Amino acid sequence: MSRFLLVVTLIVAAFVYGERSVSVANTTSKIAPADEYFGRLKMSILGIANTIKDQTLRFDRRPEEMESEMGSIGFVVDAIHDWEHKYPSDPWIAKSLFYVERFYNRIPTDAGRAQAKATMAWLVHDFPNTWYGKVGKRELVEGKVGAVPPPNVVQSAPPAVDLTKPVGQSAQAGQ
Repeated sequence: MSRFLLVVTLIVAAFVYGERSVSVANTTSKIAPADEYFGRLKMSILGIANTIKDQTLRFDRRPEEMESEMGSIGFVVDAIHDWEHKYPSDPWIAKSLFYVERFYNRIPTDAGRAQAKATMAWLVHDFPNTWYGKVGKRELVEGKVGAVPPPNVVQSAPPAVDLTKPVGQSAQAGQ
């Protein structure tokens, strides 16, 4: 009799736990795993973040060469689209979009400003409740995204210093 109860218990346990493992396996994750790849170039989440950071640093050092580097950001945007398609609720997408917008906003051209606005609108539309979405919404309302920067104001230079005179002696004292 105890053998029969053991077998029945095992069958019931296998049925119950087997059903649970199937239901867990069918649930979709909200956050993309780090070892999944997105877009035509099969970029990882880390690869996307590094490319945004690297392209921003390259632009800061050599803005004149940026035209040839724009393809890399295009691949990042493609990867983010794929990432969002597969994991639409992943909150890390918002951060990536925010920094893509920051990259585009650095480019002092009409095309760069238009891309910055489009990227921020995407961020605000798809991730409005994240910190990045809230900041983006505020900056869009304030007109900061894609705005033409004000011209640099050159302030007058300080008076010339006569290096031939000792410190503290004015130029008029020697006259």
